[in-house]
Amino acid sequence: MDKSKFLVGTDLKLPSFDEARRFQLKKFWQERGFQFILTDDHMHLARRGAFYKTFFSTSPRYLETKLTATWTKERELEVVMEVNLAFQQVTEWHKAFLELEMLTFESYMERDDQQKKLWQEFEEEMKVADIMYTWTVGCFGKSMPAEKKLKYLGR
Repeated sequence: MDKSKFLVGTDLKLPSFDEARRFQLKKFWQERGFQFILTDDHMHLARRGAFYKTFFSTSPRYLETKLTATWTKERELEVVMEVNLAFQQVTEWHKAFLELEMLTFESYMERDDQQKKLWQEFEEEMKVADIMYTWTVGCFGKSMPAEKKLKYLGR
């Protein structure tokens, strides 16, 4: 496995991938800062962040991230986020942020639920961890406690 990349993905069984579903997909990811650079009936490609932005911010929204969404012949929507880890400081909290984004995307596509309360709680706790990580020069705040993983990611 390539240690310079972090992958998060999902496969969703959907009855169709019509214009309304494509709009729903694009809306969700655009609200999270992705810019679509390629779209067609079967594939969407988007990017967010840049490696140099993480020099000035600890937000995982600035991580250099590529998103690929593909509608397969098996009537599945396959979505993969690929994060380039080279030259970027990525904590367990940041990886959990990306995983929670994907879980929220599933919830949004299946039930139109963006889990706003869960996100608010998560971002407050991640902010505290980022402050600890910054002020202790990486000694604290990098790892995510097991009970938080269970609470936010279900694992």
